[in-house]
Amino acid sequence: MGDRTAIEVRVYSCPRDQVAAVLDIVEEYRLEGGPSGGPGRPVRSDHLVLGVGYIRDEISVGSSDDLASELPSTAAWKVWEDPIYQLPGQVHLHHPDLGRFVADCDAFGQPVFTSSQVDDLMAKADGDPIVLHHHTGATWELAFNQLDTVNNGVVLPRDLAASAPLQAVALNQLASGPARWLPPDAPGQTRAARGPGR
Repeated sequence: MGDRTAIEVRVYSCPRDQVAAVLDIVEEYRLEGGPSGGPGRPVRSDHLVLGVGYIRDEISVGSSDDLASELPSTAAWKVWEDPIYQLPGQVHLHHPDLGRFVADCDAFGQPVFTSSQVDDLMAKADGDPIVLHHHTGATWELAFNQLDTVNNGVVLPRDLAASAPLQAVALNQLASGPARWLPPDAPGQTRAARGPGR
């Protein structure tokens, strides 16, 4: 059967045409919570609630890799599995403009680093906190916090006919204008910073 751990998924923004795909993944992995009120309750498959944790208490270790690879690249989301025994957990952070960030994590989904990794990251950043944030995942968390301010609790129906104006506004705010929280040479720069032909 293999080792088991807990997993959580939070979606911070999702285009309307991808809501059904996300809900299918939530159902496939038998995640609980979301709009139905919390752990131990099945997910309502007709709605996706932004900023709410969808969890499963026991899943095979390493499942976060598979689940994260199935989530749409046009959505902003966080997936993490808890540490088990002496091993750290794993967190996957994704934003459409930043790409994907993967790191070891604690039980709260916060990236953790060894002292030698911190030394390497400090050397890469060369004293620039913006670059350091990009190498530690803090850039993604900042983007998620901005989306969460506008989107937390927004209910997106599976049905494409319904609208989701709040989440669209938040995503557009992040995608427009220069993103000052990104280093200029960061991998996965914002579309707005790249612009056509750059």
